[in-house]
Amino acid sequence: MQTDWTDLQSKTIDALRFPMAVAVVMLHYGKTVVLDATGPLRVLCILFQEGICRLAVPCFFLLSGFLFFNGLRTWSWPEWGRKLRNRVRTLLVPYLLWNVIALIALWIYYNVQAGPVSLYQQFLNAGGVRMFWSVSGALPVGSQAFPVDGPLWFIRDLMLFVLLTPAIYLFLRWTKVYGVLGLCVLFLAVRRVVPEGLLFFVIGAYLQLAGKNLLQTAWPRRYALLAVAVLSMAAIFLLFDVSDYWTRFSKFFFLVSGIGSAICLAAWGWEKRTRLSVPFLAGSSFFIFAAHEVLILQNAACPLVETLLPTDTVWGSILAFFLTPALAVAICLGLLYLLQKLLPRTAAVLTGGRKTAYR
Repeated sequence: MQTDWTDLQSKTIDALRFPMAVAVVMLHYGKTVVLDATGPLRVLCILFQEGICRLAVPCFFLLSGFLFFNGLRTWSWPEWGRKLRNRVRTLLVPYLLWNVIALIALWIYYNVQAGPVSLYQQFLNAGGVRMFWSVSGALPVGSQAFPVDGPLWFIRDLMLFVLLTPAIYLFLRWTKVYGVLGLCVLFLAVRRVVPEGLLFFVIGAYLQLAGKNLLQTAWPRRYALLAVAVLSMAAIFLLFDVSDYWTRFSKFFFLVSGIGSAICLAAWGWEKRTRLSVPFLAGSSFFIFAAHEVLILQNAACPLVETLLPTDTVWGSILAFFLTPALAVAICLGLLYLLQKLLPRTAAVLTGGRKTAYR
């Protein structure tokens, strides 16, 4: 293992991006399968839908909180303002554009499928201006409310958490680790009082403000973290149909230990020079997050796989469980590659100008 922990931490974070994006695609495909799944397919659904793939979004929030407070261990309003302006380019602008793209794509799809519908009517059907934060009109943060490009709900929540960073900084400076532990207890005790994304954003912020290196903190504990993750996953299997509360309790410990294990695995993968570290793949994560449900996963990948495989059989449904998300990711990668070749400036705007953390 490298001894330059700061450099390896940067490479590790970069190596996590693509697997997190793939996990989100699998999660969104699995939600349509898990309700009717039985036998081996149900086991796979619980393992991925309620386990492995659930690590992606909390990990995303933790890393976002950790990276935002880099350079803000001592508060500086000019530095905070600079970071805020940077998030306008990397979060707000692509967020707005992707929701507009999703609206237009759905409008074209409905016109092809159901006959003429005006773009204005489609806009109203999506909630009007509300389509940018909550199509259903529900309270966005901490609920099941989604913008018209559904997967970008976490970008919406992240932008709000970024605005709350002065308050988060004061909270952590006053309460230190006890404040984090208190939020964890509150998260477990009362459902949805503390949004999961906010909790992990605060955990990431705390680790940064405490001067912790993510990898250096996790690596010596890697075997213990893996053991807790395996035991927690086993508890999820046993409790899934028995107790919602204790399943949620087990999931929390799985998320914490699983994220630590994923960080160690990504670092080990980088050391072994695995393909997790390919710059194009790392830089594709935002595009995959934003694009995969814009007529790609459900409207392109699913029908194509269903025509190729007998999904009414056990082995066919299992193959489809892996092949469908893989095909959706491949389509996204192909579109991004073409966009970068033909319209590089457009690609940069749609991905927030994201680049890999290493060269």
